[in-house]
Amino acid sequence: MGETLAEIEISKDGEIYYVKMTLPSGEVVNMENESFEEILEQIANDLEDRYPS
Repeated sequence: MGETLAEIEISKDGEIYYVKMTLPSGEVVNMENESFEEILEQIANDLEDRYPS
């Protein structure tokens, strides 16, 4: 099994999706968006920036 890049929690309150992304360093990144597709894109972009190929 590979290394853990982040633990991700996604919740929804009304029309807003909330993300709490905890990195191995302990850093916590919070995001919010009304679009589920856009919040997934935000997560992917953030992780891609942190862990480039």
